[in-house]
Amino acid sequence: MRTLVLSDIHGNIDALEAIDERCDAVLFLGDVVDYGPDPAACIDWLRKREAIRVRGNHDNAVAFRMECGCGEKFLHLSRATREYSWSVLDDERLAWIGEPETSLNLQSGGQRILAVHAAPSDNLFRYVTPETSDEDLAAEAALTDADIVLMGHTHRPFRRAAGGKLMLNVGSVGQPRDGIAMASYAVIEDGEVQLKRAQYDIEAAVARLRRLPLDELVISELVHILEHAGMPE
Repeated sequence: MRTLVLSDIHGNIDALEAIDERCDAVLFLGDVVDYGPDPAACIDWLRKREAIRVRGNHDNAVAFRMECGCGEKFLHLSRATREYSWSVLDDERLAWIGEPETSLNLQSGGQRILAVHAAPSDNLFRYVTPETSDEDLAAEAALTDADIVLMGHTHRPFRRAAGGKLMLNVGSVGQPRDGIAMASYAVIEDGEVQLKRAQYDIEAAVARLRRLPLDELVISELVHILEHAGMPE
C-alpha cells in the first residue's frame, strides 16, 4: 500500500498538480483553502481521488466562518483570502471542507499512524516546528499510542524521533515557508515514510495570484511567500 500524504495546499493548484507520484491512496492533513487563488480546483482534485482527510484550521475557518487562529504575520492574509474563498466556493464545497474530523487513526505495514493537522495535543492550532524542544515533542508523542504521528500546519517539514515514535511534519504543498520554494509532501509505503519535494511552476502560481480581486499589498506579500518560501516582508 503506497499512500501520498499532503498538507497545506492552500489553493495552489500549480503546486498540487506538479506532484507526480504513483499511489494507492491520498491522505490529506488539512488546509486546502486560504492564501491561494484556486481553492475550488484543489478541492476537486482531492474529491476526485477520494482523499482520506482531517480538517485544518483554515478549512475550519472557511467552513464555519470562524477565525483561523494563525500567527499575526499571516492573519491579515488569511482574512483577505477567506473572503475570496467565500465568493468562489459553492455550498457543496464549503460543506465538504467542514466534514472531516480533526484526527484520524490509520495503519500501514503494521505501523499505527495518527494523522492530525497541527499536533496530538491540539489538532487545529498548536505549532510543532523543527525547533520544538525534545521535551515538548516527547510530551506530544506520549499522548498517542501510534507508532507514527503525521502533522502539517507549520509549512516546515521535519522528521524526528520522540518517545520511541516517529514524529513527521510533511510540510506544505502550496506554501512552503522553510526557504525551499518547492512543494513538500510525504509517501508512506508498507510503514516506511519518505519526505519528498517537487518543483512546480511558481511563475504560473504568481500569475494566478495577481489576477485576484485583492489589495495589492496582500498580493505582493503572498507572491513573496511563494517566491522565497518564507515570511512576508
